[in-house]
Amino acid sequence: MSVLGKAYYALCGTRWGHAAARWTVGGLRRAGFLGRFQFPLDALSLDHRCVRALTTLWSRIHWSSGDGMMPAEELLAMYRFAATWPVRGATVEVGAWVGLTTSYLAAASASRDDGKVYAVDTFEGTKEGGTHYPSVAKFGGRTLDAFEDQIRRAGMTDRVTPLVGMSGEVAERYAGGPIRMLLIDADHSYEGVRADFERWSPHVAPGGLIVFHDYLIPDVAHFIDGLDEDRDEIIIDPGRVLPNVFAVTRRAGPIMTASVRADVSVSTVGYAHVVSP
Repeated sequence: MSVLGKAYYALCGTRWGHAAARWTVGGLRRAGFLGRFQFPLDALSLDHRCVRALTTLWSRIHWSSGDGMMPAEELLAMYRFAATWPVRGATVEVGAWVGLTTSYLAAASASRDDGKVYAVDTFEGTKEGGTHYPSVAKFGGRTLDAFEDQIRRAGMTDRVTPLVGMSGEVAERYAGGPIRMLLIDADHSYEGVRADFERWSPHVAPGGLIVFHDYLIPDVAHFIDGLDEDRDEIIIDPGRVLPNVFAVTRRAGPIMTASVRADVSVSTVGYAHVVSP
């Protein structure tokens, strides 16, 4: 990491530094500068608690995608959801690859001291149709060691638990408690997305968030577009927050307090406007 990068992260880790950087970047953008530099500067819109945890993560691992499968702006969206969604519980990521997104989810959970992150994967590069990603070969056919190394470098070993196996089988034995955020990003076939949703959504807490990655894949979009808001368990909100990211909320049951219901409603503001469904 460059000296400039270290200085920037250290600066944003303080309250006054975060405020100063946010004011400076905001002013430059209003003046028409920095238009092409969307990330990591966009993280400055988060509150200090979230920014401090994120810059701490970036001081340990690079913020860019690297061997991950999620672009930077989508990583930030996942972090924002995990750090700010006002429901308590665990975070489950179905499809973890080598742990970059997992690291962001864990840093977000650590920022609010709320729950563990469970990463579900075969760690064999398994994809739709029982095939495998060719790139798994560079990891010797198994990504678990690379995943664990990534989590160790991120400083999140105590926060993250890998659950090794096929998604449906892991869902049956899952015992991590109510899920506040479920990220579905594994088998991208219509049948695979539907199976992951049907097997994992019952574990999601009332008011919890279900996020689908890879909306631009036709089979993924076909399943999501077929979700009926009249279903008892979900609300189509926040919706399509980025071209490739779509999120829904598990309907709040009677055990959820009125204040939390209001927080969930407020939290969707700032996401739903990004891309119209």
